[in-house]
Amino acid sequence: MASPTQIGISTYPARTDQPALMRFLGFLVVAGLLNSLIASLLLFRLPDAHVPTLTSLSLRALTFVVCGALAGSAGVWFYWKSSSSPFRENPPISLVLFALSCSVCWVWVPAFVLLSREDSPLTGPIAVLAAALLAASLRQVIPSSALFHSGALVPEEPELFAATLRRPRRELYGYIASLSIYLAAYEYFNGWIIDGSTLLAVCAFICVWRVTLEPTDRLDNKRQTIRAARRVAWLVIPAFLVTLFALLYGVEHRNRVEADAALAGTNGKSGGDDVQKSQSTTEDSGSTIAGYQSIILWPVPEKKQIVPPLPAQASLLAPGTTKPLIIKFDGPYWYFQPPHKTPASNAFQAHGTPLAHDIQSNNFIPLTMEAHQTLGSAIPLARCREIQLGILNDDNRPGAINIAVLLTDSSSPAKPQVYLGQQPIASSQPDHFSVKTSPAGETLHFPVPAGAKIRKFDAITVMFFPDDVNYDQGPKVAIQEFQLVPR
Repeated sequence: MASPTQIGISTYPARTDQPALMRFLGFLVVAGLLNSLIASLLLFRLPDAHVPTLTSLSLRALTFVVCGALAGSAGVWFYWKSSSSPFRENPPISLVLFALSCSVCWVWVPAFVLLSREDSPLTGPIAVLAAALLAASLRQVIPSSALFHSGALVPEEPELFAATLRRPRRELYGYIASLSIYLAAYEYFNGWIIDGSTLLAVCAFICVWRVTLEPTDRLDNKRQTIRAARRVAWLVIPAFLVTLFALLYGVEHRNRVEADAALAGTNGKSGGDDVQKSQSTTEDSGSTIAGYQSIILWPVPEKKQIVPPLPAQASLLAPGTTKPLIIKFDGPYWYFQPPHKTPASNAFQAHGTPLAHDIQSNNFIPLTMEAHQTLGSAIPLARCREIQLGILNDDNRPGAINIAVLLTDSSSPAKPQVYLGQQPIASSQPDHFSVKTSPAGETLHFPVPAGAKIRKFDAITVMFFPDDVNYDQGPKVAIQEFQLVPR
């Protein structure tokens, strides 16, 4: 049989479709980015602690940044090694180089996700920065001519006057970038931060990709891999700091939202009284046909004792104090239902403790229970490191119970507050629940942040959050005392 050369046929290496390879590279970029986004949305959460330490947040931020890059790399590796991948044999660049080049964007994904959940205005700049870095990094390792530098591809011989006779290609990049800007403005105007930030990122990627020159020399994978690894190492530091800021911002925003939701009407008590007064005309001494509209439960008054007069204390937790300040609880328990934020002015009042009374609603509206302690004088917040809350739990109904603490400066006109977060009652948790023959004593610890927005407080509010199953019943939990630990 004659060979191809003997019959006048010359052999040429088979050409691979360059646009198809470029589309596959774009698919890999999108796949890695989506994989990093999915991992961030599902796994990266704020810490449960309402006052976390800076060390724990730093470790969490570093873990988020590293895991974001690893998740994107895993997505690229999966499709790179798939059976349909054209890069399984003789790829134009190495997998490690491509993953490192894309990691300059993936390390910013956790910060983007955390800030977008809080609708932060920094979400857009972070997305633009990540997209610009991704375009600049890829442009250095994936120029359009680099595909022909692969051993599998051979460039065509240019025809004479080919450049003169070639028709200019229609470029859609400008239209896409302009449309992205207009749509992003519309998204931001309607409050859709994450959608608008994504469109701005697309525009930033296109602009940087078009203005960045492609390299003209043959690619050196080893040298480019070292440079890409160095770029990622430098970018991990600012990405870590931004992610740490996103965690701090998210924790502070979550605490503020929970405090506002828990006691939205505390500052507007006077406005609520007007509503309650208007409703009192249809009520008979604060009661309805089948019960009371709201209840105030006062502690049982102690027997009067003759004690010597004590010297007046100028300041509680004064500088130099090392022992905890113990305050016996002597305030009232409030029971009311939404939409009210406080008991009515003619609420039913009685003496006793929640341990001895079974208070529940007679309708399908949730019952709110709070305890209020007024202090003799204001306490500087900077002097208090922690508040230890001593309680007695005699609730034998299955269901978890959480307790939250709110500090208020009632002497200021705006009545500012600081929310110390929620703590679960251990004896009410499913793993520790048992029928109690006598009240179980517990101590809950609430750290006090040093950099809060109030400088002092003179009132403590304890909020009870029972499980959804017991939404209509007041927890049988009584407060014994507060221990204010000095700094």
